[in-house]
Amino acid sequence: MVMRFAGLVLVALLAGCKTPVPLSTTPSFVTYPALATHNPNDIGVLPVEDGSPALAASRHLDFMRQVLRRGLPARLYAPMRNEVVDAALSHVQPGPGETMMTPAYLKRIAGKAAEDALLAVHVHRWDESRLLSEMKVMFEFQAALIASDGEFLWSGNLSGEVKAGGLGPAPRDRDGMARSCAELALTDLLNHLTRRLP
Repeated sequence: MVMRFAGLVLVALLAGCKTPVPLSTTPSFVTYPALATHNPNDIGVLPVEDGSPALAASRHLDFMRQVLRRGLPARLYAPMRNEVVDAALSHVQPGPGETMMTPAYLKRIAGKAAEDALLAVHVHRWDESRLLSEMKVMFEFQAALIASDGEFLWSGNLSGEVKAGGLGPAPRDRDGMARSCAELALTDLLNHLTRRLP
């Protein structure tokens, strides 16, 4: 009788438990017909730009760029070396009132690194206020893929919240948790990038 009661309690507890969703996002992306006609291979990943309040993502930008480079082969693109991209664009910075996502700026730098296309990502929001209490970050990214001739191939934004570690355990230190969140969120962003045609 005691065992049966204990079993019922366990079932009730399991039924009441809900696994927290590790990633909840709202994607809004457009793939332009030019992506299929250009079918770019060599992709220059621009340095990730922090436009969040108080530059909250600034200490993670290099890591975010690495995540983007590592994720491109899964979409059948080949990331170029950062050194090549940075050297080619070192003298072409956004002008007054421009950000990295300004179409005029992207068109101005297109093709300068001898790339097939450039991938630009801008952090619009990066909120770690719930990181230590709930291991979650709220974010919004803007992204664009632009061909070497200045034609837009793909663009849009991704917003949402993400839990460090996903469904698994989270890192124990703050930066480790934040970077885990960044990796999960940016991997999801790349999942919305149309695969290159083989």
